[in-house]
Amino acid sequence: MRRATILAVALLAFAGGANAITFDFDATHPDPFADGSKCQTPELASSGGYVYQWPSKYDLVFSPWDYPQFIWRCDKSGFLSFPSDFELKPTEKEAVAAFLKTKGSDPLKGLELIGLARRMEEIYAVRETDDEFKAFMLRYMAWQLRADPEADAYRRKALGLHKKMLDGGTLSGFALQETLFILGHYSYRFGDKAAAQAYFDRIKTVEVKDEDTGQTVKGSEYLEGLAAEVLAGQADDTVRFKSDTP
Repeated sequence: MRRATILAVALLAFAGGANAITFDFDATHPDPFADGSKCQTPELASSGGYVYQWPSKYDLVFSPWDYPQFIWRCDKSGFLSFPSDFELKPTEKEAVAAFLKTKGSDPLKGLELIGLARRMEEIYAVRETDDEFKAFMLRYMAWQLRADPEADAYRRKALGLHKKMLDGGTLSGFALQETLFILGHYSYRFGDKAAAQAYFDRIKTVEVKDEDTGQTVKGSEYLEGLAAEVLAGQADDTVRFKSDTP
């Protein structure tokens, strides 16, 4: 239930190519909650490292995860999920089925992107997900809301959850670097610049093993670059939402 890792970011962040994401729109999947019905499940056809330079990067939400096509939808039952996430545990399926029954016979009618995102959030709320996914979902919703004041309400929740994850002492490598960056960005956003700097500085001390080379390195050139941009004001909504880039 997750998106690209920071390892992929490190390898692809500055890759070239046309800035286009394309999909196979003919792909379908059986509806888990309506026998004989099909769901719209577009498959990713092409993408590139340019996505790691788009404005959503400051929330660590990388396209195409924020695209409408990355909400797989079942119009008959109303079930929604991120791609390849149709496998449900029996207890999950029971909980989701009960939720979907409350949404009527045409459950997705009239829902645009933000409405679909909110409905998917509700569905995942009754599924069995870990804190890492819950934190991603909060950041995902914040990005979908863009400059709406509610976006920062999601970021505050994400800040608290990432603090909990950090305090748990189980994070390491890329996951720890990601959490430190989000804690730094959101602390800065909400006025605690000293805490932000401390979190950003810690990124430089975290060791990560490159699975391809076997080498262990400290820090993350990509995340440290994002941190510098945050401190320079480039992550502020008034700046990043002026761009025509997705």
